[in-house]
Amino acid sequence: GTGKTYTIATLIREFVDRGDRVLLSAFTNRAVDNALEALREQGHEDIVRVGTSTGVREDMRDLRLDQSGDPAECARALQTADVVAATTATCGSRVMREQEFDVVLVDEASQLTEPDTLAAINRGERFVLVGDHEQLPPVVRSGGRLSTSLFERLHETHPEASVMLDQQYRMSQRIQAFSSTEFYDGQLRPAAGGVAGQTLADLGVETGGAVQNGVSFHDVPGTSDAHVDPAEAERVGEIVREYVDAGVDPADVGVIAPFRAQVAEIGRRVPDGVAVDTVDRFQGSSKEVIVVSFVATGSLDGPIFEDHRRVNVALTRAKKSLVLVGDEAALRSEPLYDRMVDWASLG
Repeated sequence: GTGKTYTIATLIREFVDRGDRVLLSAFTNRAVDNALEALREQGHEDIVRVGTSTGVREDMRDLRLDQSGDPAECARALQTADVVAATTATCGSRVMREQEFDVVLVDEASQLTEPDTLAAINRGERFVLVGDHEQLPPVVRSGGRLSTSLFERLHETHPEASVMLDQQYRMSQRIQAFSSTEFYDGQLRPAAGGVAGQTLADLGVETGGAVQNGVSFHDVPGTSDAHVDPAEAERVGEIVREYVDAGVDPADVGVIAPFRAQVAEIGRRVPDGVAVDTVDRFQGSSKEVIVVSFVATGSLDGPIFEDHRRVNVALTRAKKSLVLVGDEAALRSEPLYDRMVDWASLG
């Protein structure tokens, strides 16, 4: 919510205006196409998108390179474009192997392993990495050095080369307060008064009962099964129905849970149109209202607890109302979550 995509598009345009040839890359097709959408909105169209017909977003397919024709023609189309866009996985493909760029810009860099990042930046003379090392790290099957992204390593070893986008355009002041303090040294702040002071009243929704602005916490004692908690799922369903009955569009409500089993349990209890998914799948998304189901047990076993960056993602998806649901006693057994419950309980 810090204007990252707009900033990426502006950087690319600035590089092109001074005569640089740019490779835009990212971990996912979605991020590549979102950046291209912002670039096109700024009036730039000399772009070639490399990717499969199913991977490239429909409204970006007019930019897509047709690789079924003459290889020399494909190479020429790439070579003459100001901007070439592809996922990091595609950057290692045969069609990209011979391409060279003045600048490579990689989005979602904090989610990439070093080899994945190198597949893109090896194509250029200079590079810019964009990401947030306080959100989801690379997904690897085992720990070790691959779990630290090149983005995070360079941020730690060369802080003078890092720039923080410290104004956010998503969350109210009340919602952003905890993450700003705990993860960003208090530097994150709303970009404008309209962002800081936004409430459910902006949607024509009156508060009352579970329907509250800002942040709230609901205590549901946990069960012994660490992966699913029907009682907590039932409470989440009740809360979501209260918001929908108060006038919030189901499409404006999201529910985050740490396990697929709990996602399924909650999904059966909420109205159609409400998005219910894991933290990993919610990164990059936002909703007017977010409900987080922690499925907390005495051991705090689960992916959302193993890496504090996951809870940072969960707590920063909501714009106007954030509802936390979990076992208060279990959550208070760990200092970070103890502070989180204190913050959420302020109302």
